[in-house]
Amino acid sequence: MRKLGICGIAAVTIVLAVGCGSSENSADDAGATQSSAASSATGGECRPMVPFSEGGRASEGQSAAAQQVAESVSLPAGVTIVTGRLSTDSDHPDEFAVAIDLCGGAISTADELKKVATKFAKAYKAAPVGDRIFALYVAHYASYTTTGTTGGVKIKDPDFQLHLWNGKPSEQAELDNWEVVGQ
Repeated sequence: MRKLGICGIAAVTIVLAVGCGSSENSADDAGATQSSAASSATGGECRPMVPFSEGGRASEGQSAAAQQVAESVSLPAGVTIVTGRLSTDSDHPDEFAVAIDLCGGAISTADELKKVATKFAKAYKAAPVGDRIFALYVAHYASYTTTGTTGGVKIKDPDFQLHLWNGKPSEQAELDNWEVVGQ
């Protein structure tokens, strides 16, 4: 896997459409084709990645930092990041929540998603942007197109700052931090 940062391909199956104007368009097109092929092989269609968006009182630039952390996480075969969002809550001044939408691959239950979501939680906890996150939401869809989604599983850690996300006291304790929002 080759990391190119915000203005390129984060992984072979993740295409970042931010219009950086580089000469890598053919590589982007190849990545999008491989992403569609990987998704089709597992029964779903996944649109190319859309950059994370900011909402509420999140400081400018926080969505780019949150996206960079998300892109650093290794995902199971066929799973791609579709998009992410930052949102705020009046009960958490100067903090924000991060929501990540995934698509494709062989994730169909909350228990399977918890293992992937834990990778995101650990990456955010270790990153500077993690100091401002009050909640983390991770959703997975069998199909995520520009017109809709199917086969969704959603989980959250509403108390992100209270959890260590460092492997302690145990892997099972970390998995138990997640609450199922929808399945």
